[in-house]
Amino acid sequence: MTTAPSLEFGHWHLFEKQDEPWAPITTVDQYRGEEHLHFACTQLDRPAKEQNRIVDQWCQLFMNEELPAKKIWLHSRISQKIFDALCCQSHLEGLWIKWGVYPNIQGLAKLPGLKYLHLGGGASIEDISVVAGLKELVTFEADKLYQITDYDLLAQLPKLEDLSIEGDPYASLKKVTIRSLGFLEQLPQLIRLNLTMTTIADHSYLPILNVPSLKHLSLPNDKDLKKDLHLFERFFK
Repeated sequence: MTTAPSLEFGHWHLFEKQDEPWAPITTVDQYRGEEHLHFACTQLDRPAKEQNRIVDQWCQLFMNEELPAKKIWLHSRISQKIFDALCCQSHLEGLWIKWGVYPNIQGLAKLPGLKYLHLGGGASIEDISVVAGLKELVTFEADKLYQITDYDLLAQLPKLEDLSIEGDPYASLKKVTIRSLGFLEQLPQLIRLNLTMTTIADHSYLPILNVPSLKHLSLPNDKDLKKDLHLFERFFK
């Protein structure tokens, strides 16, 4: 009998393991119709004019053609222009963004079948209310969304099983703030929860204990948690 893959590190980790070895492409002509598209169209060692041309070609492709790609990884800095163009791929099942300046993510409403979403380096993001409408979402990873504190809308996602909300554990060591974890009690199907580099404003981690399917848990180093840490021992065995 085949053992189901572990979600210890999330769905995106499993997808990347499937694709190894892989390297991101940079230009449109390198794309051969793969279902998994890894690309980096910025931060290239190219003259500015050529760099802009590469970005424009990708944006035109995304806006004007329905590609075979079901999951897309962006491995370099993106702009609002690139984000909006990507959201024209209405059939997308997965979107992974490393980082960038893309304050408006309302274009996600054009991706009703999206199952896997990683918003990386999202310090510029001002509003995530559109995420509540992504009813097929299985994975949501929110990385460095410093302007967002209220995640109650995630309770409206009936299929969510893989959730990561975190700040920066490496460079700045800056934490993100979550108003309350109460919404977790409305996510009985959640299997993985990562709260690395977070601060919980109401100081309570107890809603986590009311998620019956939870198997994989990463918690922050927080003095508010110490008194209740023994309650979470089953996750650390």
